[in-house]
Amino acid sequence: MNHWNLQARLTLAACLLAFVVVALGAFTRLVDAGLGCPDWPGCYGQLLWPNSETEIQTAEQLFPDAPVDTDKTWPEMVHRYFAGTLGLAVLGLAVLAVRRSTKDDQSGPRKLPIFLVGLVIVQALFGMWTVTLKLWPQVVTLHLLGGFSTLALLWLLFLRYRRNSIAAADENRTVNLAGLRRLATVGLIVVVVQIALGGWTSSNYAALACIDFPT
Repeated sequence: MNHWNLQARLTLAACLLAFVVVALGAFTRLVDAGLGCPDWPGCYGQLLWPNSETEIQTAEQLFPDAPVDTDKTWPEMVHRYFAGTLGLAVLGLAVLAVRRSTKDDQSGPRKLPIFLVGLVIVQALFGMWTVTLKLWPQVVTLHLLGGFSTLALLWLLFLRYRRNSIAAADENRTVNLAGLRRLATVGLIVVVVQIALGGWTSSNYAALACIDFPT
């Protein structure tokens, strides 16, 4: 197995983890658990969510204006822990990419993994602001777009590693997709706008503003 194939597999694993994080974020939103924990990054001052009666009493003493709802605390914290794991995975990919590029092979992507680290840090800040700003719609929507951007860029990184892996296995094989670039760009813009509009509608609790469809 060449090292490009190894990095492609690790990046694919990170893609799957990012997909889980996005899905957990959607689930957290659907069960209205975005403020299940009134603080960040812990939950009522704990590493895990309060579960026992003693822990719940202590938590409500610390946050008297935020009664504990165990049906909402665990989705929020599970999402945070998966997101934190994704952050570590992205950091690992960036370190591996930099180490590879400082050796004899300079052909691998380096800027994209480093950019992803910055994006994950920004995502963590948006996660914090989502709580501290009480689900401010602008922050919630940008947090959603950041999650999808992380997933999309990890997939792009996987494709680049995969391309290098194929090239290493067969130097005579070339793939020309230039003709699809314009169409793919248009499709990407449409999808991003649609996701942003959906996130904006959800963050403003406007999904049921019109009780019929399509009018």
